[in-house]
Amino acid sequence: MEDPMAVASPLGIPLSRIGSGTAWVPDASPMYAIEGRVSSWTLMLQGAAFGQYDDQGSFRGDRQFGLIDSEMLMALRPLAGGLLRFNVMTSFESFFVGERGYPELLQTGGAFDGARLTNRQHPHDLFTELAADFEHSITSKLATSIYVAAAGEPALGPVSYGNRPSAEDDPFAPLGHHWEDAAHGSDGVVTLGVYTRALKLEGSAFNGREPDDYRFNLDYTGARLDSYSGRVTAAPNANLTMSAWAGYVYGHDRLDDPTGMQRYGASILTVRNRPNGGAWTNGIVWGMNIHHHSARFHSHEPGAKTYTASAALLLESSIDLNPRTSVYGRIEQVQKTADDLGFLGGEPMQLFTIRALSLGATRELHAWSKLSVGFGARGTLNFLPETLRFTYDARTPVGGSIFLRVRPVRMAH
Repeated sequence: MEDPMAVASPLGIPLSRIGSGTAWVPDASPMYAIEGRVSSWTLMLQGAAFGQYDDQGSFRGDRQFGLIDSEMLMALRPLAGGLLRFNVMTSFESFFVGERGYPELLQTGGAFDGARLTNRQHPHDLFTELAADFEHSITSKLATSIYVAAAGEPALGPVSYGNRPSAEDDPFAPLGHHWEDAAHGSDGVVTLGVYTRALKLEGSAFNGREPDDYRFNLDYTGARLDSYSGRVTAAPNANLTMSAWAGYVYGHDRLDDPTGMQRYGASILTVRNRPNGGAWTNGIVWGMNIHHHSARFHSHEPGAKTYTASAALLLESSIDLNPRTSVYGRIEQVQKTADDLGFLGGEPMQLFTIRALSLGATRELHAWSKLSVGFGARGTLNFLPETLRFTYDARTPVGGSIFLRVRPVRMAH
């Protein structure tokens, strides 16, 4: 059996650099995968499933037993002097946490049954990626790529949180998810790229509409490739990637008339492998949305703005204390509007600054040749402005969960 880690891009870039969609992570990133071969195809199965009990404090929270999961099957082979790759990514969350998702205090984004989803993270669709990617060298130092997806991820944001090395141990979505990497799972994406071993430039056209309430199909109602984005990524060494992006997303909000939104952001990801066989991973992600409003949000005051700019900042870190124990943390600051938080009446575009500190740990209980099972717990302390005290019955509401995690064992680089 050929070692799939030896299969590389036309410029010799290792598979460990492949993140979600076409995004790059550091070459030194740990890979948790089951690998094999069928004829000339190399197959890799990645992902994780967290069976959890989730208890979010305050009367705005909820309790739930559920399953958070993501699986990706990657098939790749050399073709015509290049590398052909197919990705299929699935999630069965809607079967186990319902179509409203799992409780998470102050989480926003998406809609269900004609209303904003608040204090819950929406479930992923059954198919979050159905994509093909082909890469081919132009010279010994320059290559091109084309990525086409029935569902996939445009070049808008960092590596999505479920595939980001610094976030893989944490089952919960960041509170700034819809400012940072919410474009993953777009139903319709085309991305063109050109890259060297250390620099990548990409441009995408995609369908920016958010999924509807039914999570088990590809939703092309009104779909058009009328959103666009660009991203530049640098990988100066095996331990670091830096990205910056900008894009225009049209018609993303299913509860509003079709309007546009500009999105900007940047990220820094680092990975250091430790002598004990583990890794220390870090991520810094900043994102900004400039949301243009339809007539129902316009103020009648002369000179009133018809847009709202809001931003999110995320710092996260995960470290393996030993081969079986990892600890992780996340610090966030996000500006959310009254409309994001589901408030009715008043000024829907009023901004509230929310901060949160999350800490967690996971201990591996047992590992077989292909899979491992671990037990973990996480908790979040939220810090709210005085204006939200009575809404959440506290300025520092808390939430927590305990879980069992199942995922493939780590592959050797």
